[in-house]
Amino acid sequence: MNVGLYSGAAGMRVGQDYQSLVTENLAMQSVPGYKQALPVFTTDMQLSSNGSLTPSGNPAAIHMTRVTDFSQGPIQPSTSPYHLAVEGKSFFEVKEADGTTTYTRNGAFTVSPTGQILTSDGAAVCGSGGSPLTVDPTKASQATIGSDGTISINGTSSGKFDLAHFKNAAASLTPIAHGRYLAQPGTPQEGAAAGDQILSNSLEGSNSNPVEAMADMIQASRLYEANSKSIAAVDDNTNQLITMLGAHAA
Repeated sequence: MNVGLYSGAAGMRVGQDYQSLVTENLAMQSVPGYKQALPVFTTDMQLSSNGSLTPSGNPAAIHMTRVTDFSQGPIQPSTSPYHLAVEGKSFFEVKEADGTTTYTRNGAFTVSPTGQILTSDGAAVCGSGGSPLTVDPTKASQATIGSDGTISINGTSSGKFDLAHFKNAAASLTPIAHGRYLAQPGTPQEGAAAGDQILSNSLEGSNSNPVEAMADMIQASRLYEANSKSIAAVDDNTNQLITMLGAHAA
């Protein structure tokens, strides 16, 4: 086995995965509430003679996995009272077309002609009890939304946004489409986390830094290129060795 070839191929694979991750972060930069993915580089482990786990030493066993960074993004002002940002760790609840409950930090909501509050792609936003949240469409423009998510129209309560939080969001939530997340069974904690509040006329921006992402893109590209060159060098050395052995054999 030519270790150099395996090592270079593993490095190219990791570089490609890293580049895909950074590209996704950049592409989602304008999506409100988007949480960036961070790379985690690992290697396969082996059981040593003393019973402890140590890196296998196999250069082809290097992998990159993703973990979501759920840190708070910057809060930006908006002109719509139905544009909401969560300050803290909680999530809005969304009811998908198939009835599945998902979670999001993207509070760019709209009101349909029938008064239903929807996400930007048309999914139903949940109110208390998990039911779709609706308001009187003729009075929707007069609504104010409190820090606890209560919708008030002319001083009368007209529903409340449902929130949920997680003890360990990174371990409990799986990213899906439209900046939403699917939870592991039994993990949601109903209600807002202690100290969390909703800000109306506001949107949470992506927590991905575009300048840092561009630097990461360059780093990923250089990682891929360096390993590609290492493979070419190993291949060239192998060809030279075969030529020399052939000459001696002749």
